Amino acid sequence: MRNLFVRVIAVSFLLATGQRFLAGQEPAPTPSNTQQAPQPHGRVERQLQRMRETLNLTDDQVAQIRPVLETRNQQLKELRANSSMPQGEARAKAVEVRKSARRQIEHILTPEQRQKQKALRRGRQAGGQVGR
Repeated sequence: MRNLFVRVIAVSFLLATGQRFLAGQEPAPTPSNTQQAPQPHGRVERQLQRMRETLNLTDDQVAQIRPVLETRNQQLKELRANSSMPQGEARAKAVEVRKSARRQIEHILTPEQRQKQKALRRGRQAGGQVGR
């Protein structure tokens, strides 16, 4: 009985959608997809978006920081994939990769942005979210 109900609902939906399509109408946009900006995909893009919002990055800064983050993520991915490296050594290398990327990004930021980033990092560490 439930299966029949699901099929009836599915067919009704398809018919309604098909009628709008044939009539040249598009479904009305929902408030959630018209008021929100599209969400960036991928770890680098999400981090850039957060940095852009919290540090007010310029487009030029975003363009300079993107390859630093991509390189960092690639290096960390390769470290995780390298099962021959001892775990302690891999962790130490990962810490160095992150520090190196952080130093490169700090050179791109203005002094005010660097101060704000350090304050945000201290707040995360105090809140128990070290390394994020």
